[in-house]
Amino acid sequence: MASRESSTNRALVRRVTRVPAEDVPDGYPFDVDADHALELVVERRRADGSETVRAFEAWPSGGHASSRLARVLDAVGEPAGSPGALDGERVVLESRDGAYRVDVDGTYALHEEATRAGVNTHALAELVVAAGALVGLFAFFLAWTPLERAAVPLAALAAVVLAASLGYDAWQTRDRAWTPHPLPWTAGGAVPVLNVAVAVAYLARKAVAVDDSADADRVWRDVLAGTVVAFAVGLALAAFDLTFPLGATVFAHAWALAPVAVFLDGRSARHEHAPKRAPWLAGAVVFGGAGALVYLLRTDGLQ
Repeated sequence: MASRESSTNRALVRRVTRVPAEDVPDGYPFDVDADHALELVVERRRADGSETVRAFEAWPSGGHASSRLARVLDAVGEPAGSPGALDGERVVLESRDGAYRVDVDGTYALHEEATRAGVNTHALAELVVAAGALVGLFAFFLAWTPLERAAVPLAALAAVVLAASLGYDAWQTRDRAWTPHPLPWTAGGAVPVLNVAVAVAYLARKAVAVDDSADADRVWRDVLAGTVVAFAVGLALAAFDLTFPLGATVFAHAWALAPVAVFLDGRSARHEHAPKRAPWLAGAVVFGGAGALVYLLRTDGLQ
């Protein structure tokens, strides 16, 4: 009876092939009642390494929607009509009499666990991005105080943290609404002062993609409006000795954010007629928040 007991094993699907039912080995203990079968070549983990085994699923003749194969695909997050999508997926196997098939419930649990871990990892990475931005702001603030010697190491720390966290989070983000390219975000995160602006832009864009993807293209209008306000407030605060360090910090970073927001807004799909990015970007680089304000007024940004 011991040989009839089932056990579960994590495995990685290496190849997926549709084969005639005759190719299923005689004595295969799991039901494959169909004219064809889906053969899965999987790499199974073992205590002493790994081994390659085969598992079979019945290929439904009446459609995939209500079949066991559909449940297997759903367990890994793929649509019922795409059996080939199992290639490269992680699954859990159940074994009986030395033969294997996919354990649907175990595979569901495996992917739910991975999803929870991914969400936690993303949340942590976003917190690190936010913390890095705050460190960058604080470093710039200290540059205008008697503690200016601490500004350089803090700015360097912020650059390392932001480059690493932005790159990692962008690499991990795979969403139908937004899939960022890691390299430009990593590069932007490595440049002092600019990296804070890049972090703000990244977090704003991701928040909209996650919470309300319908407003994704309009997020840059809001970022630009906030940039203009911050630019003006920073300039006003910098006019007084007491608030000069704070004003200079807000003013400089609003200036850095202006061209970033103009560039990203110009690429968005919210404009009826796409603005010419080069002159507007140059204006934001030279004039900061003032250039961003003119951009908003002269494009359809306030409509």
